[in-house]
Amino acid sequence: MSATAVSNSSPVSRKFRWLTAGIVLVAGIYSAGWFFAADQIEKRLTARLADGQAAGLGGECTNMDVRGFPFRIGLFCDKVHLDDTRHGTSASFGALRTAAQVYQPGHAVIELDGPAEIRASPGLNVSADWTLLHASVRATLSGVDRTSLTYDNLTGRVRLPLSGDGLGFGASHGELHLRQNGADLDAALSVDKLDLRPEEGPSYAPPATVAADLTFTDKAAWMTATPTPEMFRGSKGELRQLTLDLGSGMNAKLSGPFSVNDQGLISGEFSLTMTNIEAWRANLVKLIPDDANLVDNTANMLKALANGKDEATVKLNVRDGTAFLAFIPIGVLPTL
Repeated sequence: MSATAVSNSSPVSRKFRWLTAGIVLVAGIYSAGWFFAADQIEKRLTARLADGQAAGLGGECTNMDVRGFPFRIGLFCDKVHLDDTRHGTSASFGALRTAAQVYQPGHAVIELDGPAEIRASPGLNVSADWTLLHASVRATLSGVDRTSLTYDNLTGRVRLPLSGDGLGFGASHGELHLRQNGADLDAALSVDKLDLRPEEGPSYAPPATVAADLTFTDKAAWMTATPTPEMFRGSKGELRQLTLDLGSGMNAKLSGPFSVNDQGLISGEFSLTMTNIEAWRANLVKLIPDDANLVDNTANMLKALANGKDEATVKLNVRDGTAFLAFIPIGVLPTL
């Protein structure tokens, strides 16, 4: 090869070498940054769990590890345990897996394995398991903007305090979606084939499909708040629709504004639609035989208001936890 040819190829070779060196440098800086971030996540989470333990809100992530290099970053734990000594509650779960794209760190996905054991004073115990529990969180610089939760094949049992009675539950699929809407909080949930049954014996009713769509006024801050049993007290909002489908044409729909006072008593003015009233009557009489007269009177009133039809749309007023149909009390709602 002549000296002229070597001289002509040198600029191209130098550019290639500079490009290669640049790629290696960027890759090295990126790798160092990823592993530095992973190390900081482990150290800061460990410190935060220790600080929480001192303040009465402890947690444990067994065999904590940060994985996902090169394009993802996520926290992994073999087991998760939470302990809130301030409120006398604790919870334990199976393996935890999280992941976020490096180029989109504000969107994280989470998978949590069962079984779960939750205990709360005084004597409330909940055990549950599932085949899939998946969550998604989207955050901005101002905080969590929206989150969602889905699960499949949920089964479990609630052990009630004092009496010690057990209540079994199950659902084939369920979803919960929350999002900020200005100062308000929008919530939507659905449960397919919800089954409630005593610890021993048949189910209380046929499997039900439940769905709800509602807004809590001025409660966007709930997205970053720690849930408490009394959090709904002092709230208000709009129930756009609550539906209950028990099959065989037994459907109920409820909508309207609501409020919860400082004692946890619900008030509201709702529109209630029920179909197949006779089937509702027959099933409720079996479920609560001690209140058979009340069930019969309520069913007769609904049919009278609907001119004898088996479907009725009526106004249901709730005042301080007591539900009224045409000024007649028909039931008391549980305190929140």
